[in-house]
Parts: sequence; structure tokens; C-alpha cells
Amino acid sequence: MLISLSGQSFFVLSSNYKKVMLDEFYYLSKHVNMSYTDMMNMPIFERKYFVNKLSEEFIKREEEMEKARNKSR
Repeated sequence: MLISLSGQSFFVLSSNYKKVMLDEFYYLSKHVNMSYTDMMNMPIFERKYFVNKLSEEFIKREEEMEKARNKSR
């Protein structure tokens, strides 16, 4: 928490949180074609849900590709 010159305190996001949030925005905009405005207006729990579903989809796709590779050997 920071304190302004007027003596009031305010909350500041850590640089790590900002990076994580920007990474989420990048992946959602690249793979799901969501706009920056949509993501900024979206509740955090919804954005996290979409990121987790995208991750699950990538893992499932990788597992299926690995099975197909093993099957073709």
C-alpha cells in the first residue's frame, strides 16, 4: 500500500500481478479472439475460467497428439 502526498493510502497492483494479467490477456486475445476491452470489463473469475479452459484444451490436444504418435509407431 502506498501513501499519497495528501496522506491518503491507495492500493497498487504488484508488477508480477500486472505481468500475469497481461499474459492472460495475450493468450485470450491470440487464441480466443477476445478484445482488450472485453477482458478489462470481464470479472476476474470469468477471465480465469477462460484461461483455465484454454489450458485444459491445450493439454488435451497434446495428449491426443502423443497418443496418435505412439499409435503410428
